[in-house]
Amino acid sequence: MGLPRFIKLPGHKQFNYSPRYWDPEKEALDDRVRQIKQEMGVEVPFDPNRTTIKRGSFRQVRQKTKVKATRNSNIRLVVILVILFFLAYLIFYR
Repeated sequence: MGLPRFIKLPGHKQFNYSPRYWDPEKEALDDRVRQIKQEMGVEVPFDPNRTTIKRGSFRQVRQKTKVKATRNSNIRLVVILVILFFLAYLIFYR
């Protein structure tokens, strides 16, 4: 004899996972073939479903922004030093 339930508990949820096969060698070969066709001047159709994110692309972007930030800070430092030297020249030799 069971007690009556006033609250209905939800059942477990199922998850259907169907793995996709990814062949990195085939993808690299397709990229190389497309590059060669572009170099030869053969028109390559654009595939909107193709992803442009590749292995190491985030690292490359981060390195580029790091170099750019360093360059900008160096230029800013040189400009500030030139202004300070100019002001010092005006103060001491005027």
